[in-house]
Amino acid sequence: MLIDKCSLLLKAGNGGNGIISWRKEAHYPEGGPWGGDGGKGGDIYIIGDHNLNSLMDLRYRKKIEAKNGENGQTKLCHGKSSDDIYVKVPVGTSVFDEEKNELVVDILQTGQKYLICKGGNGGRGNFYFKSSRNRVPNMCENGDLGESKKIRFELKYIADVGLLGLPNAGKSTLVNSLSNTNLKTANYPFTTLVPSLGVVSYDDERLVFADIPGIIENAANGSGLGLDFLKHIERCHFLLHLVSVSSFDTEDPYSDFETILNELKQYNESILNKNIYVVLNKIDDLESKDNIEKFQKKYKENFPNSKLYLISGLNKENVDELLKDIFNYYKEYKGIWENELIEKINSYSLVKVEKEDEDIVNYFKDENDIWNVSSKRINYWHNKIPFNTHDNIIRFMQKIKMDEIELKLKEMGAKSGDTFRIGEDEFTIG
Repeated sequence: MLIDKCSLLLKAGNGGNGIISWRKEAHYPEGGPWGGDGGKGGDIYIIGDHNLNSLMDLRYRKKIEAKNGENGQTKLCHGKSSDDIYVKVPVGTSVFDEEKNELVVDILQTGQKYLICKGGNGGRGNFYFKSSRNRVPNMCENGDLGESKKIRFELKYIADVGLLGLPNAGKSTLVNSLSNTNLKTANYPFTTLVPSLGVVSYDDERLVFADIPGIIENAANGSGLGLDFLKHIERCHFLLHLVSVSSFDTEDPYSDFETILNELKQYNESILNKNIYVVLNKIDDLESKDNIEKFQKKYKENFPNSKLYLISGLNKENVDELLKDIFNYYKEYKGIWENELIEKINSYSLVKVEKEDEDIVNYFKDENDIWNVSSKRINYWHNKIPFNTHDNIIRFMQKIKMDEIELKLKEMGAKSGDTFRIGEDEFTIG
């Protein structure tokens, strides 16, 4: 069973907390701050692995979570940072932010890695806050929270040549005869149930051929197997459209040919801009002559400048001419495709600076008539600064601009002595 789509939650590690500690040694009577910083939480990376060909390893996992950084220790000992996690995916995997339904990155090369969730930085211990103005800082910080994202993985095979055709067009037989693969073949529809890859060598070059399961009419709208596998041809450099002319398979091969073109157009019309080799297959059938002549006539009327290939995939008849043209085309555009791939991978590696939204402070009353106050900045510092010392509380009030918050609440009708809440902590308006 091919697993080419799955979703799971990724959670980077939180940073470790800094601590408050004091130096207490007989030979050092002045003492002083001695609290260490917390360690960094583990990052989560996505990395391409050519040894994988499906998302089976991720299909039944609900969550991947990196470990938190260790807390700081006394004697200026910093907490240990956690190891990063590398989530291996097949080359050709698209990674989406499920909540935003946005593409985050395409993994197009083995070894390509992308930082998907950044671990939180460690909080600072009280030694960090020592200065000439404050020699006994009774303050510290909690570690930052690690990023968390709901991610959807979608695999689209990367192959040089994609083989298209109705069920029983002979795609698997052709790939078997050109490569060392052993794909299941038989004289009935839907023999191929999953995309399969085969490596074909010719003139000191090697190309990967993708045998795409047979597409039927209305596949783009969800009929048959085609909807699940049409996406696997999007990354192919060019396509090979096989049409069976065997009298056993069809009475009108040109109608079969048009069916595939219509499905491609409905699914993604840009696919038709690729170079498509149209190949009549199974010419070894003794009763295929009439079908060949009918097809050639209509094809010449509609595509007068396009070359048509007649082969027998089973017997390898006329296959050499087809391969020669395919590999010559590949050599002509190989450099361009490689540069495009490098540019696309590099574009994901660039640091993208997103414009921060305006930090709007929200005020609302709950069912108990208690004001609740929140904003991105306020929530950050509420998590960052522990309320375990007077110095920390004073620093928190300065960071969130407590005077402005109380003034705004009074403008909205609150009075001195009223209670308001930030997170789970309650404060009294002065």
